[in-house]
Amino acid sequence: MFKLVIFDFDGTIFDSYEAIEHCATLTFETLSKDQAPPKEELRRLISKGAALAEAFRILHPDQKDFDPQEWTRTYRGLYAVHGQALTRPYPGLREVLDALKAANVIVAIASNKVFDSIKTALKRLDLLDYFPEPLIIGDNIDGSKRKPDPVSYTDILLPRLKTLYGEDFALRPEEVLMVGDTVTDIQYARNIGVKVCWCRFGQGDHEECEAAKPEFTIDELVDVVGVVMGK
Repeated sequence: MFKLVIFDFDGTIFDSYEAIEHCATLTFETLSKDQAPPKEELRRLISKGAALAEAFRILHPDQKDFDPQEWTRTYRGLYAVHGQALTRPYPGLREVLDALKAANVIVAIASNKVFDSIKTALKRLDLLDYFPEPLIIGDNIDGSKRKPDPVSYTDILLPRLKTLYGEDFALRPEEVLMVGDTVTDIQYARNIGVKVCWCRFGQGDHEECEAAKPEFTIDELVDVVGVVMGK
């Protein structure tokens, strides 16, 4: 049985596709009123878990006056106002967390979404008690880097686990499971040397993720309990 389960956020425990698409459209309406993001390209970028600045650079119609920081800042401000209401947990999330808690499995989040957005979504649905705050790793955590870079695990999450559970706390790679929906999550698991459970129901590109050969595949979030328990 796995002792630590690391969840991605978008497309894994929360369905945020509608929120991301809506707030990307609002960002274009705010900063480029005569343009709209091409939906197919936006969908492709979401499926890859592209960074905001990278995504807007690709989507932006006029590169010469593009300011990635302004677009990222505007998007995040709009998401805080309009996106949270459209960000919904996948069915069975609380059931999954209750089952893992009862089995003394530690849960963490490693996401390329900013920490504040993750915390707000969890708090809104009274789910923060399941995730110790130090074990929620978001895009803007000092010293961290975006997945699939392993730094968020090796330099941030593992030291925080020792702080919470004692300096003698240790995990073997086979005791850790990464759960995510995009090829970025699968590559992240490979980079930190652990097995990965791919969420087919999420936002990732199916062909790309299947080609990466995840050890486990689930069609519903509740199925992750059986994977963790070895059933």
